[in-house]
Amino acid sequence: MKAKTIISWASLLIIIDQAIKIVINTFFLETRFEIIPSLFEFKPVFNIHHSYFNSLLYNKYQINIGLLPHIILFLFAGVIMFMLYNILKKNISNNAKLLDIAIIFALAGFFCGLSGNLIWKKGTLDYIYLKPLFVFDLKDIYINCFAVLFLVYFLKNKPQIDAIKTKDTISYVKNMFNKSTRK
Repeated sequence: MKAKTIISWASLLIIIDQAIKIVINTFFLETRFEIIPSLFEFKPVFNIHHSYFNSLLYNKYQINIGLLPHIILFLFAGVIMFMLYNILKKNISNNAKLLDIAIIFALAGFFCGLSGNLIWKKGTLDYIYLKPLFVFDLKDIYINCFAVLFLVYFLKNKPQIDAIKTKDTISYVKNMFNKSTRK
């Protein structure tokens, strides 16, 4: 897929996620109902801890990592994701469509998570309660879709991925950073 197509699809997913959150925040923030009894419930809640893992840390140990480390982590993960995608795209020609679809979900999840932490002042808005475990949203589904698709891609292309030389990867990363520092 062309970069423009990937960006268009990811943008559509981001718009869907944010539109749903705007509608829920505006009209349904106090609404609660079971979607599938004893399994899923519509239960909007703002996660003031910025992530599922930070919520777990806070609930168990009263540790709150804070917003800035989350933003740095999102940006770091985004750079790693972009580099990994480019390395795989450059070195493995078959099954590129599966990798492209995975990166669409990754980009959508990344930008939804980032915007959730930056735009929503009360925290990230989650609204689907998986009883009795946690509350999640579309962003979490996007990230899980990426994880599953990337795993399938990895398993289908394991021999080619194993053949990628470490020195070629290091060289690619160095070239990428050299290009960005020359501008």
